[in-house]
Amino acid sequence: MRMRRIEKWLMQSALRRWGLRHVEAPRVFRDVDLPDGAEILEIGCGYGDGALLIQQRFPTARVIGVDLDEEIIRGAQRKVARPPRWARHVATGRIGFLCGDVTALSFPDAAFDAVTLFGMLHHVRRWRRAIAEAYRVLRPGGVFTFEEALIGIHWWRFNDYYGHVPFTADDLTEALETAGFRMLWLRNPWYLPLCFIRAVKPA
Repeated sequence: MRMRRIEKWLMQSALRRWGLRHVEAPRVFRDVDLPDGAEILEIGCGYGDGALLIQQRFPTARVIGVDLDEEIIRGAQRKVARPPRWARHVATGRIGFLCGDVTALSFPDAAFDAVTLFGMLHHVRRWRRAIAEAYRVLRPGGVFTFEEALIGIHWWRFNDYYGHVPFTADDLTEALETAGFRMLWLRNPWYLPLCFIRAVKPA
């Protein structure tokens, strides 16, 4: 679903960008080992900060970001064309963005070495289908490493107004295993309405 204007503003806020850089991305990418020239897909890419962080962590990779909202994709393209100060050393020539539906990705099977996301599944009504699509486009042995917000569980009024989809960490585990993933770990800090998950597509 498309986000409301205030959610788009919050996505670009200093607090959100700080959390992405210093809390979410370090945990999502910790101990991830990918081959040189890896193909990485970010689903629900937002305004480009995630793609820059992926490229920073995996400098030889090719990064593709997908989002449903054309306005957001244009914003991501602008950000990568003129990166913020913290990302000015990042080589952005291997980053690209596409407008598309994460529940019906336009990529062929087994196209990526890794798929990642930063707290976007709660915006997707058919979030289980998005997980199944992540499985489909991953190569055997590929990793699905991501962070997800459990906003729909913790703040039901936000869920009611913004259309956030309520699910639990257990729901995510069940959906991943049903799609075919093998779970490596799930961490759900008691002090944050977030969970960090890593799963692999069996070789």
